[in-house]
Formats: sequence, C-alpha cells, structure tokens
Amino acid sequence: MDANLQTQLSAAALVVAVIALFFSLVAAFPGLKGLLAAVRDGVLWSALFLVIGGVSFIVWQRLQQSPDVTAASRSPFATAGDAPVHHAEPITPAQKP
Repeated sequence: MDANLQTQLSAAALVVAVIALFFSLVAAFPGLKGLLAAVRDGVLWSALFLVIGGVSFIVWQRLQQSPDVTAASRSPFATAGDAPVHHAEPITPAQKP
C-alpha cells in the first residue's frame, strides 16, 4: 500500500469517526440539538456565501480579462450590425424634379 492511499484512508477514517462522535453527542445530550442546529446553519450559510463569492470573483476576473468594449456595444439597444447613420439632406421645394 503506497503512502498516498494510506493518507487518504486515514483521512476517511477520521471523518467517519468525527461523524459518529457527533451523532453520539446528539443522542447523549438532547439539549445540544438546538445548539448543533445553529452551528450547522452557520456552517451552511458560510459555505453558501463562500460559493457565491467564489463564483462572483471568477466572473469579475473574466470581465476584467475581456477586451475593452466601445460605448455603442454597451448600449442595450445596440446590435452587431449597427453603424452610424448618415442622413441625406431633406428635399426642398426647389429640388423637386
């Protein structure tokens, strides 16, 4: 058995032992149920904020790495085919054919 596998198995055994200890504490001291629920909720909220923060940071980094965009492409009404429109001079009564 190599050292890496031995380390992984030891870590897995430690995790299972901690979980078993947790459940035995809940069974032995029912008064701790509320406290353990509060700790669990705190850990879950922290994990949620960590995930949302990590995703936000990655998106922010991607936006910082993207090439600079022009003001026209930032407009919500602009499309890829938009170009400046040059209007012809209006037809006046003297120019009528």
